[in-house]
Amino acid sequence: MIFDTNVIIFISKNIIKVENLIAPDIKPSISIITYIEALGYKFQTLEDLFYMQQICSSCQLINISDLIALETINLRKKHRIKLPDAIIYATAVVENVPLLTNNTKDFTALDGGVKLIDPLDL
Repeated sequence: MIFDTNVIIFISKNIIKVENLIAPDIKPSISIITYIEALGYKFQTLEDLFYMQQICSSCQLINISDLIALETINLRKKHRIKLPDAIIYATAVVENVPLLTNNTKDFTALDGGVKLIDPLDL
């Protein structure tokens, strides 16, 4: 399962808990884009930064492979989608896993066959 950036932020703010999202034996994944977005934020305190770093390091980091790049290109040719969202979605397509996101509307028109899960609906 790929976590979108908004899910990582919800976890960092204790809005949702990881244990309510996935089974304990499953390690969540994040795209390199989510990693960049999550840690590129200007944090109020060092504790907030360290907590976000812990959350991100507990996830499997998926870099942009050639396949993810090609899927991103195809998505952007067919749909008006922001580059970060396209990369995150393409990562879910290539990895063949669901995308956990609160912004399901950003992805519903895409035709990659990715199961979209809104964590606030769980």
